Amino acid sequence: MKNLFIFFILLVQLQVQAQATNQSKALEAAVMQFNQANKNQAYQELYLQFEQLYAVNKTNWLIPYYAGMTRSIMCLLKMGDRDALANDALLWVGRAKSIVKNDEIYCAESLAYTAKMSVNPALRWLVYEGKIKKALSFAKKLNPNNPRAYVLEANIQQKIPFIFGGGCKSVKPLMQKAELCFNAQIKVNSVEPSWGFQSLVQLKKACPF
Repeated sequence: MKNLFIFFILLVQLQVQAQATNQSKALEAAVMQFNQANKNQAYQELYLQFEQLYAVNKTNWLIPYYAGMTRSIMCLLKMGDRDALANDALLWVGRAKSIVKNDEIYCAESLAYTAKMSVNPALRWLVYEGKIKKALSFAKKLNPNNPRAYVLEANIQQKIPFIFGGGCKSVKPLMQKAELCFNAQIKVNSVEPSWGFQSLVQLKKACPF
């Protein structure tokens, strides 16, 4: 009887380990798809993958983080009801923040507010400017070497009219800082955020120095 009980415990442990391994592999695959995504990618399918992962694992901040990032990108690419997509992005960021507050999540929050603002920039800039910049400020305070914070700030700054302090001239130091941070960044594992470099490449094309 004792041996049977021990066998049962071992069997349960093996099942739990197998489930954890499968979830880890599924997350790796989804993140790989996220990093390779482009305008022709099936973002809705990718979002559903993160949503399904969250249904069985609500303790890993990376899952709601990537779900929020995906929704923000869908909004910026005008893939459906943009307000609803941006609201979803902010909801997922809130879920990620309930697990942990770090620089990557604040970058995701800034992008979500940027997505919300982008629905009608002329009318919403004054409402969301402070929220976008506050999130980036928190990100840089927590990790001044996160390149994504500077890429996001540069993207916003580049689109601000020159008479309000925007344009390529004001973007140059942000681009330089982002590039230095990317060059120094060491990626610990395959699911950690690593996006942003292609955005920097596009910024350098738009603002050559």
